[in-house]
Amino acid sequence: MMQRAIRLCTLTGLVLMASLGSAVAQQAAPSSTPNLLLIYREEVKPGHGAAHAANESAWSAALAKANAPAQWLGMTSMAGPSEAWFLSAFDSYDAWQKVEDAMDATPALRATDERFASQESDHLARTSAILASYRPALSYQPDVSLPQMRYMQVDVVRVKPGHDREFRAAWRFQVESHTKAKMDEHWAVYEVDAGTQDLTFFFFYPKTSMAGFDAAGPMHTGDAFRDAVGESGRTQMREMYQASIESSLTYVFKLRPSMSTLSKAWIDADPTFWTVKAPEVPATTVAAKKK
Repeated sequence: MMQRAIRLCTLTGLVLMASLGSAVAQQAAPSSTPNLLLIYREEVKPGHGAAHAANESAWSAALAKANAPAQWLGMTSMAGPSEAWFLSAFDSYDAWQKVEDAMDATPALRATDERFASQESDHLARTSAILASYRPALSYQPDVSLPQMRYMQVDVVRVKPGHDREFRAAWRFQVESHTKAKMDEHWAVYEVDAGTQDLTFFFFYPKTSMAGFDAAGPMHTGDAFRDAVGESGRTQMREMYQASIESSLTYVFKLRPSMSTLSKAWIDADPTFWTVKAPEVPATTVAAKKK
């Protein structure tokens, strides 16, 4: 149960997450961003993507049917290592504990969780659970209607020990420059507390469509942004990356309704996309059962 206890958490807010946190919560204010984000990462074995997705979909459906106090947003990588991520948000450690306690107190939910978890080892090479805290000073316009999003870019950045001060200063300058240029962009930053190397930062960029990736390049080479950053700002960012960044990896994810368990408010915001339909039974299977 402990392996999945981290995954089984209530999403606490509805504009990222619906600020990266607020869209995934049921009770927090619509404009709030959660203090804590749990990122459950699963590295999928080659050739096991479809089987893993089927197990996750059945797992999510079973918990939703049982009205489990567990919700998450599921997404799978389109670019980057073959992974499935499950995001859950909290306002506090106490809120996290209450959801775990509620799951543990219900034998039927524990049995459902353990049944599907036992099948995961066939499909996964590695799992990890990461707890990260929101960094508002490094984030830019994080509030979006996440139920309208379909994709998520995630930049995973690891900063060299002793260089976090210049890293934070450079990104605060980037936020100021984006604000000055009135850039139509959104991101939320979380810094790891536990589960992976210290000084790891997750930058979440939600997108309504793939066209959003096309627009990012020209937007950052336009006159408004170049003037806001200035030559000194560009030099600062280049120097910071050379001196401060240990590694950087960009993922592109597709959001997966069938692998998510979400609040009614989230689903109702775009029911056509987020309502998960029961899988159709092939006609040959139906005929076979009748014989």
